[in-house]
Amino acid sequence: MKLTPLYTYSALFCIGSMTANAESDLDDLLSMSLEDLGNLNITSASKRKQNISDIPAAIYVISNERIIRSGAKSIADVLSLAPGIDVSQFNESTDIVSSRGFHDGLFNKMLVMIDGRSVFSPMYGGAFWEDIDYIFTDIDRVEIIRGPSGTIWGGNAVNGVINIITKATEDTVGTYSKISYGQHGYKEASIRHGLKFNTTTTARVFYKGKDHFSVIDNHQEMYTSDEFNTITTQTAGLKFETKQNAHLWTFSVGGEYSEQYYDWFTVDFTQASRTKTDSYKHIESASFYSQISHHVEYYDSEWKTNLWYWNDDDQSPDANGAFQTVDIDTVYTSYFNENITAILGGGLRYIDINLHDSSHFSLSEADAYHRYSNKPNSYDTISNLYTQIDIQLTDNLKTQIGLKVEYFTLNDSVEVSPQIRTLYSLNRNQSLWAGVGRAVVAPSYFEQKSTYYSAYLTEYDDYKYPDGLDIYLPSDNLDNESVVTLDAGYRLIGSNYILDLTTYLSKYKHIRGTDYIDSQVDNNNYEHYYFETNDDYEAKTYGFESSLEWDMSDSIKNYLSFSYMSFTQKRVEGDLTTPNSDDYLDVERQNMLTNQLLWQVTDTLQWDFVFKYKDIKFKDSNIDFEDHYSLDSRIGWKKSRNAPLIELVMKNIGMTSKCELEIYTSTNSCRGYQTEQSLYGRVSYEF
Repeated sequence: MKLTPLYTYSALFCIGSMTANAESDLDDLLSMSLEDLGNLNITSASKRKQNISDIPAAIYVISNERIIRSGAKSIADVLSLAPGIDVSQFNESTDIVSSRGFHDGLFNKMLVMIDGRSVFSPMYGGAFWEDIDYIFTDIDRVEIIRGPSGTIWGGNAVNGVINIITKATEDTVGTYSKISYGQHGYKEASIRHGLKFNTTTTARVFYKGKDHFSVIDNHQEMYTSDEFNTITTQTAGLKFETKQNAHLWTFSVGGEYSEQYYDWFTVDFTQASRTKTDSYKHIESASFYSQISHHVEYYDSEWKTNLWYWNDDDQSPDANGAFQTVDIDTVYTSYFNENITAILGGGLRYIDINLHDSSHFSLSEADAYHRYSNKPNSYDTISNLYTQIDIQLTDNLKTQIGLKVEYFTLNDSVEVSPQIRTLYSLNRNQSLWAGVGRAVVAPSYFEQKSTYYSAYLTEYDDYKYPDGLDIYLPSDNLDNESVVTLDAGYRLIGSNYILDLTTYLSKYKHIRGTDYIDSQVDNNNYEHYYFETNDDYEAKTYGFESSLEWDMSDSIKNYLSFSYMSFTQKRVEGDLTTPNSDDYLDVERQNMLTNQLLWQVTDTLQWDFVFKYKDIKFKDSNIDFEDHYSLDSRIGWKKSRNAPLIELVMKNIGMTSKCELEIYTSTNSCRGYQTEQSLYGRVSYEF
C-alpha cells in the first residue's frame, strides 16, 4: 500500500470535516443549463473564444459536472462519453483511445493537450494515457474536436483534438481533499490548496496518487504479492495566475511518476538448449514540465503566447528513452470589424532525444521485447506558420479559410495543410455546416530511427517449433502520413436540449505497415525474422456521429451519443501479391452507444448511470468480437452544501469473466482480458 501516509491523512481530514455546519441543499458541482452550454465559450477550435453554435466543426464538450458524476477513474474513461471516441482497455491500467479508426495502442492520429500543452511521446506521437492525470474537480471541461484540425494545431491533429482545460486558479481558492478505496487494489488520494494573494493574483498546488492492479481477472492469483500486479501513479503541480489590466499571465510547473512490475522473461540465444528465464521487470517513468502563458487583449485584437518545457524519462521496454522538449506557439487575432476576424500564428518545437543504445542488446539475455537505436542521441525540430480568416458573408452565412505550413527536420519535409469551412444559420437555433481539410502525422522515431526486437517462444503441447527473434527495422525513406476529410453537420440548440449530427468521409495516404524482408537460422537453430516499416497503404473511413443532450426535467439530465464507422484499406505499393499478410483488417461496421443519466433524486442525493454498448464486425470471418455492454452506477450524498460529498460507484455491473476483445472462431479462444464488476467508494471535501 504505497499511498498509505497520504491516504490516512486525507481520510482523517475528510472524516473530521463532516461536523461542519452548512446550508441545507446540495450544490450542483458546476452544473449549467443546456442553453448556457450552447453559448459556452470554447477555445480549442480556433485558439480564441467562440460559441459552440458558431463553430463549423464537430465539437463536443464534457463539463466538470459530467466528469465528476460519471464515476470514471481515469481521464481516458471520461472520454468514452463523447461521440466517436473509441475507448477500450488492454488491461486495467492501460487505456487505448482513438477517434474514427486505427484503434491500437500506438494511436498517433489525435492530438492530446492539457491547457494547450501537448502530452505525447516523441517516439511515436501518441499519448500514454496511464500517465495523464489531474484532480477531476479542478478540470473545468474537456473540449473535443473530431476530424482534422491541422490548420490551427498541426502535428497529429488528424482525427481529432482533445484539450483538457483546467479551472482558473481564482475558481479553486481553498482546500480540497479526496480519498477513494475499492476492489482490485484500487486506492486514490488527492489534495489541493488554492491561495489568493490579492485581487489580481491567485495560485493552487495539488497532489494526486493512485494505486490499482493492472490485471483484475482470474490471472490475479498468479501473483505472489500485490506489489507485482500494482501500477502506482503520482501527479503533482503548481499553477499560478496573475491579471494586470488586459494582461493574463499563467505559470504552471509539475510532474508525474509511475512504476509497475511487468511479467517478464529473457531468452539465451547463444545456447543450443532452450534457456528461458522468467522474472518481473520493474518499470519506472518520470516527467517534469513547466509552462508560461501570456494573453493580452487590445481594443480590436488579442495576442496569446504559450511556452513550455517537458522532460520525460521512460523505462518502458518498447519506448525506452529520455526526451527534453521545448515548445513555443504564438498567435495574434485581429477583429477587423464585426464581419471579419483573422489570425496569424507560428510555432517551433525542439526535441532532444536519448534512446537506448543498440550496443546494449545481447543475444545471451534477449528481452521479451525491447527497442534500441543505432543513433541513440539525436534531436528533432518541427516549425510551422499558420493563418486563418473568418468572414461573415451574410447574416446567415459565414466561411472559414485556413492554411498551415510545417517543416520536419527528421525527414527534411515540408507539408501544407489547408482547410475551408462554412456555416449556415437556418434560424436562431439551427445551423448547418460543412468543411474539407487536410492534416499530417508528424514523423516518428519508432519508424525511422529505432529497431524493435521481440523474442518468441513457440512450444505448443508436444510440438516444438524453433524459437527466435522478430526484428523490426527502421526506414528513413517514408512519406508522411496524411488525411483529407470531408465532413458536414447539423446542430439544433433548444431551451432544454442540444442535438448534434455529423457525417464524414476520410481518405488516408502513406499509412504505415511492415514488410517481411528476410529470415535466417543461426547455428543453434534459432530463427531470426526481419521486417521493415513501409508506407504502402491507403485507407478510407466513413461514418456518422450524433449526440443528444436533454434536460428531461429539473432533476434529470440525459446525455446520449451514438456513432457508426466503416473502415477499408488497400496496399497500393510494395508486395501486392500477399494480401493475407496485410497489417490492417477491413471493418464492415462499428457501432458505439453511450448514455449518461444524471438524476438529482433529492436536494442531498444524486443517482447516476452510464451505459455503454459497442459492436464491431470485421470482413475477415475468422475474427469476431462479442458485443460489449457495460453499466456503471454512482450514488452521491451530501448532507449540506458545506458537508463532504460521499460517493459509491459500481463499475461493470453484473459482468464476470466476459471477454471484451476478440474471439478467434477457429479455436473459440478469447485473447482479451476479463472485465469484472468492481465497487469503490470515495469521500471528498472542499472548503
